[in-house]
Amino acid sequence: MVIIYIKINYLDEERRLKLVSEYRKSFNRKLISIFLFILITATSLIGISSYQITKKALAEKGKVVLKNSVVQALALIRSEYNKVQAGSISQAEAQETIKTFLAGPMKADGTRDLHGNIDLSEHGYFIIYDKKGFEVLHPTLEGQNVLDVTDLNDAEHYIVKEQIETALSGGGYTYYAWRLPHSNKIGKKISYVAYSPDWEWIVAATAYELDFVNEATEILYTIGLVTTILIFFTGYIGTKYIKSATKPVLDIASGMKNVTEGRYQSIPAGNYNDETKVLIDGYNTMIESLEKAERKITIKNDRLTYLAYNDELTLLPNRNGMKEYVDQRLSNGCNFGYLAQLDIMGLKLINLTLGYEQGDKVLGLLGKYLRQYKKDNNYPARTGSNEFSIWIEAVEQQRIYPLLKEIREKSQQYVIENGYNQMLDIYLALTMYDGQNKSFETLYEETTTAMRTAREKRDLSITLFEESMKERVENELAMRRHLDKAISEKEIIPYYQAQVDFTTEKVVGVEALARWISSELGFVPPNVFIPYINQLNLITEFTEYMIDKVLSNYQDLVMKYDSDLTISINISPLCFMEKDFTGKVERAINKHHIPPHKLILEITEDVFIADYKEINRIITKLRELFVKVSIDDFGTGYSSLNYLMNIQPDEIKIDKSFVGQILDDEKAFYMFDTLCNIAENFGYSIVAEGVENKKQLEKISTTSLKIIQGYLFSKPEPLITEMPAGKNSGSCS
Repeated sequence: MVIIYIKINYLDEERRLKLVSEYRKSFNRKLISIFLFILITATSLIGISSYQITKKALAEKGKVVLKNSVVQALALIRSEYNKVQAGSISQAEAQETIKTFLAGPMKADGTRDLHGNIDLSEHGYFIIYDKKGFEVLHPTLEGQNVLDVTDLNDAEHYIVKEQIETALSGGGYTYYAWRLPHSNKIGKKISYVAYSPDWEWIVAATAYELDFVNEATEILYTIGLVTTILIFFTGYIGTKYIKSATKPVLDIASGMKNVTEGRYQSIPAGNYNDETKVLIDGYNTMIESLEKAERKITIKNDRLTYLAYNDELTLLPNRNGMKEYVDQRLSNGCNFGYLAQLDIMGLKLINLTLGYEQGDKVLGLLGKYLRQYKKDNNYPARTGSNEFSIWIEAVEQQRIYPLLKEIREKSQQYVIENGYNQMLDIYLALTMYDGQNKSFETLYEETTTAMRTAREKRDLSITLFEESMKERVENELAMRRHLDKAISEKEIIPYYQAQVDFTTEKVVGVEALARWISSELGFVPPNVFIPYINQLNLITEFTEYMIDKVLSNYQDLVMKYDSDLTISINISPLCFMEKDFTGKVERAINKHHIPPHKLILEITEDVFIADYKEINRIITKLRELFVKVSIDDFGTGYSSLNYLMNIQPDEIKIDKSFVGQILDDEKAFYMFDTLCNIAENFGYSIVAEGVENKKQLEKISTTSLKIIQGYLFSKPEPLITEMPAGKNSGSCS
């Protein structure tokens, strides 16, 4: 603003009175003076009030940006945590992904950029603490303990302690003073903090209040510029144009009033070719700046709100979106409904073998198919990395099972029709709501419990939640806590079951089977602990441990049985498809000096979800080491014979479920005999698993198969040297 001083030299009273008289006699001067006075006063008052209101609005919207940014960060942390729980990535990888997304990659000097993928204004950035005040993420202080850092204007104000307390109390805003980056100036900072229970992190989005109100300052400068231009040109054009100048000024005054009320309206340019046009253009420039700032903030808020409640990959609501919808339905008087959960079997293997792009494609196709159900009180959402949920109302109880089966079958078919050429198994879990006092979280926990049961039993029918499942799951969760200790303290040891040539009754090989005799839990069956080893992402560590342990037993096994003995080890599909798997096998062979042609690696048909070319490449590399490959549990998959046409194993093992049918089902025996002939024609060795009685053996003896494995000749048993101290072998299966 420009303040005009009329300096009157008080030379004498007479001269002063004369000057005043002349000024008052000049109507034009009076009009211009009054106009200038009114214009300056009105513009200043409106401008300052507009500035204050806009500044306050921008500050409040800045706080919303901070809060929504933390919500987005928590959603990212939850997503990466779920990936860790699903075993798709390690915890370290997940946490570094989060840090890089929020604050950029770590530089060589140990610092990070202020800005990541979420815009927190010019000087804003993310901070993550643990509960003890250590910086998990910070642009410059990462890894340091800052619990006792205090406000620069208040030594009694402990900044980090307050933020931790606020986050643990449900989250909220904190305020403190701190230096501006690369400056000695102290500015007021605003932070929004919240607690992430996944890794017990305190997540804070922090920025200087100055960053949010800079645009308001620009508005003030614009108003000042407009006022200066107006005063200059009004004095220039004089009385002749005073009336024509009045109308645009009044329009501006009206427009400024609209600004204070949140309405941004420009002024028509008209036919002005003088200073009035400059005035109007300046005002319209100010309005354009305000509208631009408003749009930017709105877009950011809309984006953050969308990401907080929706999944970008599938375009479905996420867990937060479903929670909001279902809780609203329950509070609005819904008295009957279902929460169903769909879990994709083997998505981790798809990601590992075919790539995450292919896994994302499968998820995207399922999401596209399920979006059609977002109507008529049906509400689908993606609630986990490989998990979808559907809230269903207005469906009779006898119709819910057929409906869910139809959804599964049609979604499977839809994925196949759109380029994914493998049958996609989907588990289904369900819980029913009949007006009980339950929230979405309770219902979701029930479906998750039912889904856990379905996965453990590998049950592809619909699993309905029952209260009895809770106690069993709690017991299993307690058992899972012992698994890491079991591997590290070598409580899990190999038992060996003999493979016998029944024509000579000679042991020609053994299969290593993992057995867990816990110091706290006693004997834990493999069908209980093996699934949890996969879920806890311990399968690679466990497999390497078992290979090393079994190969270290080789000489003792040769002494116990025969020098021509082969050793079979089960290999998880995830481990088999790892990049350096063959290198690990080679190193283990060299370490224990065993003949490589005596080692047989058994893979299940689950591995054939991958590209046959990649499988054959790995088998070829193993053959170059003289290691053999066996297809385990042959006959249980959808297209077992097709596998034999696409890969060349050294051995196939007919599953015990197949063997169990040959006495009572002639078709089953005919198929068994056919498999034996096929193996003989292809030059594969063939082993029958689960042979438990002489009648089965007599039936098998009519075929070309010679090698059997089962309780008829041998139960799994340990080497004495591998027994845990103070334990006997017990019973095993």
